[in-house]
Amino acid sequence: MEGQCSRCKIVVVGDTQCGKTALLHVFAKDSYPENYVPTVFENYTASFEIDKHRIELNMWDTSGSSYYDNVRPLAYPDCDAVLICFDISRPETLDSIPKKWQVEAQEYCPSAKLVLVGCKLDMRTDVSTLRELSKQRLIPVTHEQSCFMTLQRLNSHYSETPTQMLSKDRRVNVRSLGFLGYIQVRDSSLKNENPSLFNHPHVISNL
Repeated sequence: MEGQCSRCKIVVVGDTQCGKTALLHVFAKDSYPENYVPTVFENYTASFEIDKHRIELNMWDTSGSSYYDNVRPLAYPDCDAVLICFDISRPETLDSIPKKWQVEAQEYCPSAKLVLVGCKLDMRTDVSTLRELSKQRLIPVTHEQSCFMTLQRLNSHYSETPTQMLSKDRRVNVRSLGFLGYIQVRDSSLKNENPSLFNHPHVISNL
């Protein structure tokens, strides 16, 4: 395995302002973006090793705006995995997944793996968020709701991430996203020798 390298293209989609860009920015650059800037297309790269096998990730950040619905499909060709993001503090962003994002991903890259990512995990217990949602008789998306969507509707993987991930947590990102690189690794011994990377086929908590 030593000296081998695998490349993996990941496209990240989801409603606007659900946390896509922050997720990739922290993962690739070890820093949290100071200001929100609407995304059209942005590329991020990151690399790591699993058992002496180098994994290179090419991650495409896309706009969730309907204005770019005709442009976004340009990102999908040769995609290995699609990260479908939603905002845990905005239940409507989870509702968008089977209505829009799942349909789009399966149309343009039917063979790609789907990974559901719940962003802004800390908002699930944030007092002001709970207060605002209660005015609409809503609550944040629960872990159980997300898992149900993952297992019953998408047959995909699921992960959650807090609003701001510190640099020290980057190793957790690598551990949780490591399986994405594995889709390009054909030696099954990698999975057998690193069971902690694949300790559940669908749910990976606290990315």
